Amino acid sequence: MKTTGYLDTHPGTRPRIFAHRGLTFQSDKSVAAENTLQSFELALAAGADYLESDIQVTKDKVPVLFHDGDLTRLVGKKTKVSDLNLAQIKQIKLPHLGKIPTLEQALIAFPEAKFNLDLKTPEAETVGIQTILKLKAENRVLVSSFSEASRKRALAISPTPLATSAGSSKVLLSYLLARAGLEKSLAKQLVGIDALQIPISFLAIDFTHPKFLEQILPLGVEVHYWTINDPKTMLDLFALGAHGIVTDRTDLAVKTFS
Repeated sequence: MKTTGYLDTHPGTRPRIFAHRGLTFQSDKSVAAENTLQSFELALAAGADYLESDIQVTKDKVPVLFHDGDLTRLVGKKTKVSDLNLAQIKQIKLPHLGKIPTLEQALIAFPEAKFNLDLKTPEAETVGIQTILKLKAENRVLVSSFSEASRKRALAISPTPLATSAGSSKVLLSYLLARAGLEKSLAKQLVGIDALQIPISFLAIDFTHPKFLEQILPLGVEVHYWTINDPKTMLDLFALGAHGIVTDRTDLAVKTFS
């Protein structure tokens, strides 16, 4: 069920392409750091429909686009993002001379782009939504979180509807209801949900199972799979009915469906 214009007319002949943390590759060579303005620019130039990113919050309560809770993986330091103020964040050098952008910087830098934003901490709820409202970006963001409680709290802050994907607990319950054939309960569970953004599988759960998709697809809720980098898998998922693909390789996705 679409709550805003975020999920506009579907391309039809291909899935929606979500650039997972932007695009960091060109010709199989790493050329940019993830979640940077450079990676977002590359993704859009390659043909991405949406930019997927993550919101962490600095010590002085500024929402920034960064996936991990600390700097270990990208910078080699165990320092937490939440222990640094924005001035300190700006001094951090990511690979390929990348910089960690604020949410506001990204929304301003790409005023026509649509963002899929994952709230990584409870602190991201208020400051993230406030920034979206400040920039009048309500119709070009989708708010997500693995935590269903966090997702609900964030949406409650906004006086206007925002597109959203279900948190993990709601996804799991929806799967169980779908497999049990409880159509009315499933439809009720997915009211206000624009998309299920899910992996192909999780533990013993197969999110590509025909009985699951047969129940979900008629409800007007889109199904987006992550993180899909193999062209054949992209084609297979689209054939099953996937509306969207979240990928590290926008370039390959565009080529696959061209």
